[in-house]
Amino acid sequence: MDKVVVALDNFSKEDLKKFLGKYGSHFKTIKIGLELFNRYGRKYIEDISKKYDLEIFLDLKLHDIPSTVHKAIRSLEGLSIKFLTIHLSGGEEMIKNAMFARDNYLPNTKLLGVTLLTSLNDEDISTIYHSETEAAFSGLYHLAKKTRIDGVVLSGHELSLARAIDHNYQHNTLKVCPGIRFEGDESVDQARVMAPKDAFHNGANYLVIGRSITENPKIIDNIQEYLQ
Repeated sequence: MDKVVVALDNFSKEDLKKFLGKYGSHFKTIKIGLELFNRYGRKYIEDISKKYDLEIFLDLKLHDIPSTVHKAIRSLEGLSIKFLTIHLSGGEEMIKNAMFARDNYLPNTKLLGVTLLTSLNDEDISTIYHSETEAAFSGLYHLAKKTRIDGVVLSGHELSLARAIDHNYQHNTLKVCPGIRFEGDESVDQARVMAPKDAFHNGANYLVIGRSITENPKIIDNIQEYLQ
């Protein structure tokens, strides 16, 4: 479970209190997205981290002009965050500005670059990037390697391609995979999903799992069976 990030994006304060009070001791890291962050703010995020002794994956997916992203990260100074996300499609200068801000204001945080959203299918990617999924991903991943960002967020389906590209670089890149579903789960709003054991087998360092755990929390007691 140390390599599993539990996504609590669609929770209210009451839901969080109930869920974490009962199951929080079973895992190490939780993901907080835009909805919760915008609704409750930074103090609340810090409070739940301390109360339940949990590390925070703050999934803001920052994407703007370089100076705005720099200032947005500066505004988070003082927060205890394990991971923070930006969009690689913001470009090289934006990534460099984000990394500079991280170094100065959140030195203990790993910066993750989002490649292709797992909600996008091949047709969506072709429309947005005017290229096939493999080419679109490769371009973004090469940018991640060039800038030496700490890690990337990627679909399990792109893990093998990422490993192939890694051979051309010395920099080690963390691979964090959302869109993880257990056998029999509905994909809901995810287009590119993968079972957890397959993602780990293909090189994922961390998995982000939301509804598959939060809507069936009893699975936590036997979760190792699904991960190995």
